[in-house]
Parts: sequence; structure tokens; C-alpha cells
Amino acid sequence: MNAMKRKISYLLLLLLIGLTVQAQESNLEKYTPSVLLEKGTWDFLSFYSIYTQTQVRDREGDEVALGQRQSFLNAMYQVTYGVSESGRFNIGFDVHVNRAYYDEDEGSPLNVLWFGEGDFSRTVVSAIGPRIRFVPVPSIPTLSIQSSFLFPVASDLEAPFFTAHDRYTWFTQLFYDLRLNTKWRIFMEVDFLYRLKRNEEQVNFFRTPASAFLSYFPTSRTTLFGFAQYSPRFQNLSNEVEERFGFSNWFTQIGIGGRYQLMPNLSVELAYGNFVASRQDGAGYTLNLGLRYIKQRN
Repeated sequence: MNAMKRKISYLLLLLLIGLTVQAQESNLEKYTPSVLLEKGTWDFLSFYSIYTQTQVRDREGDEVALGQRQSFLNAMYQVTYGVSESGRFNIGFDVHVNRAYYDEDEGSPLNVLWFGEGDFSRTVVSAIGPRIRFVPVPSIPTLSIQSSFLFPVASDLEAPFFTAHDRYTWFTQLFYDLRLNTKWRIFMEVDFLYRLKRNEEQVNFFRTPASAFLSYFPTSRTTLFGFAQYSPRFQNLSNEVEERFGFSNWFTQIGIGGRYQLMPNLSVELAYGNFVASRQDGAGYTLNLGLRYIKQRN
């Protein structure tokens, strides 16, 4: 009888442990883009984005063929560390590697991944810089601000053909994550992206992208999302009569994607975005892959 009681007790204990593990949030649910790391926790992110286009849109929004395929790979590597006991302040460092590949318009956008020559190809470490993240209002932990300053590393990044922005970049992002219920969340982001000229032939400009993501969690380890982004650009405008500061161009992007937690500390993301409308801007699409590893303190 005592042996039977012990077995029942062990089974109940295992069941309780199993229910507790199931009730805990996965890292995918817990560490959304707006949530900071606790002290002693590391975050390693590698994100790869291919933007490809065979046409652009003019001032009236009409498509203009380029006569070639232009593909750009941006590989971003980020390391982030939690430095405050309150979990309200993180520091980090970013490295950007860019590759441009100009090919015939029937060429595959994936050709940018290979080291072929095409009509033009170039691969560079384009920018590096420090980054901070913080929670401005302690009572709203899902409202956070991230700011980075990137220094260009390579030279002549926009000549003879564009590979990456050849400018200093101040990039500030406001994140907010709203949980609707156990399955649905809305994530919102508003950015200030300021490009500072590196030489006298350039002009300063900035963008203010605004993005919204609707996420669905079918399981604790899986999320599916749709997103929309509007990104206007402002700079000094000049003609034969005057020079003024104003609105120059814009694009709208929509897309879908998903994330999956491969292991407790490792997740993968896949996403597709299409530039469905623009004025004097791109008319292509993006293919995205992200890997995120979170090392928590012991």
C-alpha cells in the first residue's frame, strides 16, 4: 500500500511539473522586440534581408523598368546584453555586411548569395556602431526605446553603383507590444532614421517609418504574423528658383512571416514583404531570414 502511495505521489508530482512547464512562457512569447533582457542575459541576433527589384516608381507612382535586376543583401549581426537588475536598460553593438548584385532582369534574386560577377557585384562590411535599449516608463514594460549610431566602414558605398548607404546613421525606434489574449498580439513600431552626409556632394535626409504587426500564436513555440509599413522620406529640395526642406518620396510595404522556437534558446524567423505602393521609390520585394539565440544567466 505504501509503495502504491509513493507511485501515485510521484505521478502527481510529474504531472504538476509538466503542467508548470506548459504554463511557462516560451522565449518566443516572452522576449518580443519590445521586451528588454534581464541583467546578465545575452541576445545574439543575425538577420539577413534580400531586397530585389527590376523596376521603380516615379513621382506619379507609375512603374518604370530598370532593364536589369538589382538585388541587395543586408546581413545584420547584433549582440545585446542586459545590464540593469530592473531589466530596464540594455547595451549592444551592431555590424552590417552588405552585398549588391546587378544582373539581367530575368536573373534570380538569390544570385546575390553567390559570388558571381553579374553586371556589377560588391561585398563589404558597411557599418558598425553601438546601441542602447531602455524602458522609459517602469509601469509599461512593453514600451521601449532603442537607439543606435552607425559609422560607415567602407568607402564609396554609393558609387559607381549603390551597395549601401554611404552615410552616418542615427536610428531610433519606439516599440510597443499589446497582448490581446493568449493567442493574439499587436506589435507597433515608430522609427526615426536619420542619414547624415559623409561628403559635401550628399544631402542629409531622414525617414519616419511606422509599422504594425498582428501576431497569432497557435502554440507557445510558433507565431505567425502579418505586417504593414509606411515610410516617408524628408530632405532639402531644390530647383532653379529655391531650396526648401520637405517631403520627397515614400513607400508602403506589406508582408507575412513566421517564427519558430527550434530549441529553448534558439528561434528562427522567415518573412516576405512587398513594396505595393511608392512614389519615387522602390517597387520590389524582400526575403528575410533571422536567427536569434538568447543566453540567460545561470
